[in-house]
Amino acid sequence: MNATLRRAGELLVTPALLATGLIVFALGNAIGGLALLMSAWFAWTAVKARRRQRGLERVIDGLIVADVMETTPFVVVPQATLDTFAEALDATDETTVARVMRGEDLLGLVGPREIERVPRAQWPLVHAAEAMAALETLPVLSPGEPLGPAVERLAASSASGLPVVIEGRTTGILTRLAVGRTLHERAEAAPARGARG
Repeated sequence: MNATLRRAGELLVTPALLATGLIVFALGNAIGGLALLMSAWFAWTAVKARRRQRGLERVIDGLIVADVMETTPFVVVPQATLDTFAEALDATDETTVARVMRGEDLLGLVGPREIERVPRAQWPLVHAAEAMAALETLPVLSPGEPLGPAVERLAASSASGLPVVIEGRTTGILTRLAVGRTLHERAEAAPARGARG
């Protein structure tokens, strides 16, 4: 009941602010009217953001990191230049983020976001170790972690993916593209499930 009232209130606030702002503006108080119109715009964007958040929560409800993470390793050495692996990484459907490894040690990750920061002409000159998101700057996830909070941590980072670790061993990478794929697939399947129910 409270959620229903809150949603009804959200729907009424924006039109009320908009109408009041227009009236105040028309009555000659330009600054007051513009302030109310700006408030209406902020209220509208906040309502849209909350709706998107609720939709996301419904789509990923019940999923954990292990359900979505990429598990096929794409490993490069720190001294590899971007031109030696960037196109191969882009061509595979199973893996979208490369692990930069020195022996058994994960140093960082290189994915689409890291690669796009480097002009293509510079690829032969830039090493994986220079382009990567360094491990020490990345939050580490566990496979059993609920997907919602993990996606929030991924969104808050500037990296293409986050390492998923069990007892110090990387078992997968939670990537933006894998999350996006999963959300798209589940969102498309949701109307079909609703129609059957």
